[in-house]
Amino acid sequence: MKKNLSTLIFLISITCFSQNFNKKTYYYFQNNEITKTDFDSLDNRRIYTRIIENDTLIIKNIYLHKNIGKLDSIHLRQITMLLTKIIGSEFNQEKKTILHFYSKNDKNIYRDSKYKKYWKWIKNNSSRYQSFLIGTKDSQIKPNKKKHIYLDQYGLIEKLFFKSSDFEINHLLIKPNGEIYIYFGLNDILHVLDWSVD
Repeated sequence: MKKNLSTLIFLISITCFSQNFNKKTYYYFQNNEITKTDFDSLDNRRIYTRIIENDTLIIKNIYLHKNIGKLDSIHLRQITMLLTKIIGSEFNQEKKTILHFYSKNDKNIYRDSKYKKYWKWIKNNSSRYQSFLIGTKDSQIKPNKKKHIYLDQYGLIEKLFFKSSDFEINHLLIKPNGEIYIYFGLNDILHVLDWSVD
């Protein structure tokens, strides 16, 4: 009996393993199918992968951490009004604005509020750039102007730019001309700065 049970478990394990092994894998870059070679050649620092798996196949879809877009004049004016409401008189629509969004009240936002190298660069370039740390509506983050921490109590910016994000930290650069850079999931705000400065 014990031997039969061991044999049965062994056969079930082999069957399950062979089913996983025989699954067909499809590779995508931003929802467009690519080859495995193209998939493997992409720079892991600039991308993230979403994997969907079922009984018969595996789908690996790569997305860029950085997306670029452009707001029309009406949307830019609306975003500017919203940011003025959230941040107050410290917000200057004539500067390039870097916004860092946090969906949790954890160490990340407080660590970033004390990031000396980052804030020194922002201060030295304050004629062109401004930066703010913003908690999302449900984050329970407490605003603190001295630490550049604000709260999007309306949840509008998150809905407009990050509703499909899988990450707890996201970033947005808004230029005065309406050009925007959206960053998903970067944990180091200095990397966001490096990718934003032109």
